Amino acid sequence: MSQKSSLYRTIEILKMLNSGKKLCVSNLAMVYEVSNRTIRRDFELIRESFGDFMRKDGECYKAYKKVLLEDLLMGSDLMTLANIINLFGQASMEESIDEQTKDLVKKSLRVYDFKTRPFEHVENREIVKKLEYAIKFNKEIRIEYQISRGSTKRWFQPYKILFINENFYLAGENISKKNFEFLRTALILDIEESKKTFYQKTDMIDFIQTIQTPWASFGKEEITVRLRMDSKIRKYFFMKKYLPSQKVIQTFEDGDIEVEYVVSNLREVEELVIKWLPHIKIIAPKNLKRMIKKVIGKKLAGLR
Repeated sequence: MSQKSSLYRTIEILKMLNSGKKLCVSNLAMVYEVSNRTIRRDFELIRESFGDFMRKDGECYKAYKKVLLEDLLMGSDLMTLANIINLFGQASMEESIDEQTKDLVKKSLRVYDFKTRPFEHVENREIVKKLEYAIKFNKEIRIEYQISRGSTKRWFQPYKILFINENFYLAGENISKKNFEFLRTALILDIEESKKTFYQKTDMIDFIQTIQTPWASFGKEEITVRLRMDSKIRKYFFMKKYLPSQKVIQTFEDGDIEVEYVVSNLREVEELVIKWLPHIKIIAPKNLKRMIKKVIGKKLAGLR
């Protein structure tokens, strides 16, 4: 799966069309590491948004007139871009975003605002640049990583930088331990580059595509979690997916609903369950109920 968002990918495709390039579906699919079907949907989205401004030749497309980027970047999409800029800081924005896009972001902020829990800002751009390079070219790196007492060093094969729960994580394989790891990028103190390259493992690529939380466990059997939400809170689960795997699978006569999640670690639903108590009932698995009781017990003990 491409590290770039569908919005970012679509904007890049639109820019290339505007520049007069002939774009072919299979080539774009390889560049962005997505399926041909996904790229075809991108072209359909562009056509729906701007009308018929490009010609199709087999699997390839070429524009016969230009469209304005401002027609695409509007409203909440601009707010998404504005918050990405905020994550990397104003200095990074000045370096990497053109004047037209900056102006569009500023216009959106007159109408929209975005409030949420604190984001983790990227403080050390040099570390991020080294990670970006290593990921792009499949380079092994040696990481100095901060721990509670001092730091440790490890050789690492980096796959992706993930943004989950307002924090950045480096996902990849610890070579010495031969296991998958999440590392907080904010805790990476230094990176030593290597000339060695590596081939990404298919099972790790597949796992990264399905990651929902930082507590996902590589190589573990999937667990199906079923929860019953009472009618007082059901609307929130129709309005929002709290995890990407969320499915509403049943509606009861009293208005309650049954919601299903597929996870690799029960900790992935821990926060969700506690948040909605007492309006939530655990149907399966049974050991999730015991785990939640234990977690709540520890939290209450901390108040004494």
